[in-house]
Amino acid sequence: MGRRVTVGMLLLYAAGVIAITIFPIRPHPASYWADEPLAEMFHWIPGDVDAPSFTLNVIMFIPFGILVPLLRPAADRYRRLAAYAATASATIELVQLVLGLTVGSRRTVDVNDLIANTAGALAGLLILRLAVPSAAHRSAACPPPRPDPAG
Repeated sequence: MGRRVTVGMLLLYAAGVIAITIFPIRPHPASYWADEPLAEMFHWIPGDVDAPSFTLNVIMFIPFGILVPLLRPAADRYRRLAAYAATASATIELVQLVLGLTVGSRRTVDVNDLIANTAGALAGLLILRLAVPSAAHRSAACPPPRPDPAG
């Protein structure tokens, strides 16, 4: 039962992240962006970000750092979780780039989002470890489903 609830929470969380980071998609004709160079879509300077945006990105990925290690005990390590979070965040940025280049939705691709999202996931793991200090108890919270002996 606990695993199903956690999977459901992760799916709802993922849907929320997609809704926030990808939608709405507002296609615009190329003439809409005629005066803006394509380079305006890319923000590659770490630390060149407003504090509220950075903070919200950190907060958005805290649930990732709690839910993923509960479902996948191998992710209950800072380096591994950081890799998962960076991959998820980079995927979001890539989708934003593709949508910007294809339909003109013009979301920005920002290295600071990648940094903030990864930091948020690591903060989530820290919170999980403070709430449930024992690794055995964390992995027992959502044990993997047992194979059905009948088939």
